[in-house]
Amino acid sequence: MPREIITLQVGQCGNQIGMEFWKQLCLEHGISKDGILEDFATQGGDRKDVFFYQADDQHYIPRALLIDLEPRVINGIQNGEYRNLYNHENIFVSDHGGGAGNNWASGYHQGQGVEEDIMDMIDREADGSDSLEGFVLCHSIAGGTGSGLIYLNLKNINP
Repeated sequence: MPREIITLQVGQCGNQIGMEFWKQLCLEHGISKDGILEDFATQGGDRKDVFFYQADDQHYIPRALLIDLEPRVINGIQNGEYRNLYNHENIFVSDHGGGAGNNWASGYHQGQGVEEDIMDMIDREADGSDSLEGFVLCHSIAGGTGSGLIYLNLKNINP
């Protein structure tokens, strides 16, 4: 039986790919850009609750965390068509907003300063799950926030 899966979107690449992932899931499950369940999707037994949680009778919110050290891509998501889809408490943008500049070491170093905030976000989302199965990670391995910051956090998660 499918259980809940949390998506971690990290850095420019992770958030751009993650946005496309959520667009497709919304289409497949009959969820509008605002998270409202379309009339045709109320029938049937698909498992929307694997990737979404239901906030009220018709509003579905992605089990997703959007994380970046530079605000451009996340600001684009927050100002785009899907701006009302996400839980805004699950969005993290660094206060200084400079990003990692495609530099793994910079993403790792800056991540050390925000690691506790990000782990708190992950814990909060995991605590809201009834039966967490795992995570989907969208990020870049080539450099910057998506590679450095994720390496820092993943190495500190206890099995």
